[in-house]
Amino acid sequence: MSNRSVAVPLSSTVAALALMLIGISGLIGPRRVIGLDGSSTLAIAGDQTDLESKLSEREFSLDQQRQAEVLLQDFTRGQMTRHYWGAFAGSLVELGLTPMEQAKTTVRSDDRSTRLWIEPRRGDTAYLALVERRENRLSTRYCKGNREQVLKPFSSDCPASWISIDIPETRS
Repeated sequence: MSNRSVAVPLSSTVAALALMLIGISGLIGPRRVIGLDGSSTLAIAGDQTDLESKLSEREFSLDQQRQAEVLLQDFTRGQMTRHYWGAFAGSLVELGLTPMEQAKTTVRSDDRSTRLWIEPRRGDTAYLALVERRENRLSTRYCKGNREQVLKPFSSDCPASWISIDIPETRS
């Protein structure tokens, strides 16, 4: 009987100790984080700050893209109106537009076409709006791509390695 009376408290103590170790390892050990794409990864404190940094940069990038698309669209509308009244405008100020704060903007116009290049200060993506007279009609194009092609001449619809983008209507 005495062996049994010692075994019960001893087994309870061992079980409590095991549960305590599992709990502590859960608090100290790596945590599983589910990413935005649904993938699951192990994360430690350093990885958590890295994830937060990447998410913050992604949010900034999307906001920058939205601002660029609004400016591109306003530019093409303004230039089409100006062309109707005689000639393309040579600057954003002539169109009543304000350049993006965190980007370098360049307008290049001649009697046949006008281009707005947007080169954000962060990131490697740049943007282009083009209004061009083709066969007595105006056409518009929007492109985005690597900033290394900004201000370089091109002969196709967009600069080399850039892609054409559709900008949804943001205003009525």
